[in-house]
Amino acid sequence: MKTIILSLSLVFSLASFIAHAEELKAKKLENVEFLSISYTDFKPGKADRAMEIIRDHYFPASKKAGTQVPYIVQLHSGEWDMITAWKLKDGYSSMEWELTEDGVKWMSAFMKQEGKEKSKEIRDEFNSLIQRSSHVIGYHPTDIKE
Repeated sequence: MKTIILSLSLVFSLASFIAHAEELKAKKLENVEFLSISYTDFKPGKADRAMEIIRDHYFPASKKAGTQVPYIVQLHSGEWDMITAWKLKDGYSSMEWELTEDGVKWMSAFMKQEGKEKSKEIRDEFNSLIQRSSHVIGYHPTDIKE
């Protein structure tokens, strides 16, 4: 009896799916801007030094390279110290790259600005300030009116 009920349930579920499948159409997201968002928790007492490195070293390199400066939010509550967001100008396909063209431009400008050895020291120091981090990809609609 259980087998008959289970079989009928499966048939009705499939029939419903097939009926709706004819109505389904592929649909690409429109009027959205994709973002790469990082959450960062710094080691205790290290957030100020991290922001100093970002402000005094990373941002100037971005400006010299002509690459985007990320949007940064310093948090006063919750489990994270900072949120950093970058626009993904090519949407999800931006994630196909191990190192993007903008990444190469930025690294070249950073090494020229600081020198090869000093740039590595600064990056290593910044990374040593991080307790943990998390990364997500998302989007927001660009056609919302104020």
